Amino acid sequence: MSNNSTTRFLHLSPVLASADVPRDIEWYENKLGFKNVYDSSTYSEGRIDYVVLGRGGLFFHMQFQFPNDMTSTDLKFQVQNIEPLFEELTAQGLIPPGKITRKTAWNTSEVSLFDPSGNRVTFFEEV
Repeated sequence: MSNNSTTRFLHLSPVLASADVPRDIEWYENKLGFKNVYDSSTYSEGRIDYVVLGRGGLFFHMQFQFPNDMTSTDLKFQVQNIEPLFEELTAQGLIPPGKITRKTAWNTSEVSLFDPSGNRVTFFEEV
């Protein structure tokens, strides 16, 4: 047992609900540039029902939920140099330029959108 009396938090792994994991994997890969780094096909046969997606050293998990069990989640990514991401999301047709907030009252630049399962994804940068 350690003599240190303070717990050090190392990592956060949010898990989003998905009505269709393969569909959402494709959306996150093709629309937001995330990569499937691990999924349930490594330990079970059949349709993928669990995935870990990552981009730029940040990761989140997604697992299948039946429609009557679905809950939506807000997922926020803090980034640095957000303008290229704004351009990427606009070019993908995911957001119109008018949905980008370049200076909020709380000193961030940010944009939010919804994934196919209804989870809100926000990207923000402190200004």
